[in-house]
Amino acid sequence: MADGSYRRKALAKIHIAKKELGLSDDEYRDVIRSVVPGKDSAADLSDPQLHDLLNRLHEIGWRPRLRRGASRPLPPTVWKARSLWLELHDMGAVRNPGWTSMARFCKRMTGTQDLRMLDNHQAMVVIEALKDWLHREQEKKRA
Repeated sequence: MADGSYRRKALAKIHIAKKELGLSDDEYRDVIRSVVPGKDSAADLSDPQLHDLLNRLHEIGWRPRLRRGASRPLPPTVWKARSLWLELHDMGAVRNPGWTSMARFCKRMTGTQDLRMLDNHQAMVVIEALKDWLHREQEKKRA
């Protein structure tokens, strides 16, 4: 965004995350250095680096709070993965059809357990893995 609104929002989220995670200044700067070696201030980061820092904060446990009454809908890619997951369950390849089991599978594939936080690339990795698994199961049935 050329007007800097992404930057302002990202910096605000980063500072909220620092507070909610209870990070000391040294710990906070260590997290920044782990994402962008040589930098220890979020103000010095580019927009893509801010995005990477927010992802890192999510990995260590920060989740943005929703406004009252707000819900976070699942993206269409998650619903596609869900339909493949249920199809695998119907074939007997997946024992537990629940969302939690699918989230654990996603975590093994992408490192992100919260299905709402999957970016498009991660969602496609999960979908392709499920398609491959489904194809293997269909081949087993034919043989």
